[in-house]
Amino acid sequence: MARRQLDAELDRLAGMLPLWCEHLRHPAQFWPQFDALAKEILDHAGPDERPYAQRRLDAMLEKNGIRRPAGLAD
Repeated sequence: MARRQLDAELDRLAGMLPLWCEHLRHPAQFWPQFDALAKEILDHAGPDERPYAQRRLDAMLEKNGIRRPAGLAD
């Protein structure tokens, strides 16, 4: 996947996070959705782009104050 397309997909996911957090009834509902979309992005990224994509994913979670609960594998 080209960096431009990767950035577009990551930007789209980042834009969804505030709305998800605002409308979730329970935080546990967030992780299955996020993990599925993040996995799709990482799967389509080239091997050299995966570390970059993972850093972007981690940064978007941190920016939104989202932390994976202890014991919940990613």
